[in-house]
Amino acid sequence: MRKSSILLIIGLVILAVGAALNVAKIEPWGDYVLISGAVVVVIRGFIRNHERD
Repeated sequence: MRKSSILLIIGLVILAVGAALNVAKIEPWGDYVLISGAVVVVIRGFIRNHERD
């Protein structure tokens, strides 16, 4: 499994946790977790562009 695939899975899990925190009305932490999940997914894009097949 490539690093980019692992980072995508981790980013999606973080985004799901952030969405659950926002639904549970845990406002400041939910927003921080959503932002960090989005950053992980963006970083995954940069890593994927630099990977060789």
